[in-house]
Amino acid sequence: MSYLLSVQEILEFAIYIEERGYEFYIGAIKKFREARITKLFQYLADEEFKHEKVFKKLLKQSGEIKGGRRDPEYQAYMREFCKTHSLGDREAVNAKLAKVSALEEILDMAMGFEKDSVIFFSQLKEMYAKGNTAPVDKIIHEEMGHLRKIFQIKRELVKK
Repeated sequence: MSYLLSVQEILEFAIYIEERGYEFYIGAIKKFREARITKLFQYLADEEFKHEKVFKKLLKQSGEIKGGRRDPEYQAYMREFCKTHSLGDREAVNAKLAKVSALEEILDMAMGFEKDSVIFFSQLKEMYAKGNTAPVDKIIHEEMGHLRKIFQIKRELVKK
């Protein structure tokens, strides 16, 4: 039986997501001068960089992974999901970021990225069903924390 998507391919896409997230947050920093906002985006950019390093380490170890989900239908689902992640198309993200100037719009984009990442990394964890899921669990938890931080900032803006 051939598999449509390997753990290595998923990890490579996870690295790609983190690289695009880093680029997005650095681009967002350039749009604002308010320290509180630039500090938030710098924190999120640093987190994306940290996650990228974790996934690169997992990729190096991925040859040792045994088990995980091998269902062809599931593999096809993951391949299609990779294509639809909101950070999947670098040019589209950069074009949209270039057009928006309102903080609320950028925060909405960021929340979408973080939501997609939580779902994606939760599915990635399924691929590690019999492996060490602790690094992926930690990243999922951090992505959820990022989502809460962004939501809190957005909620504070609405109050003003």
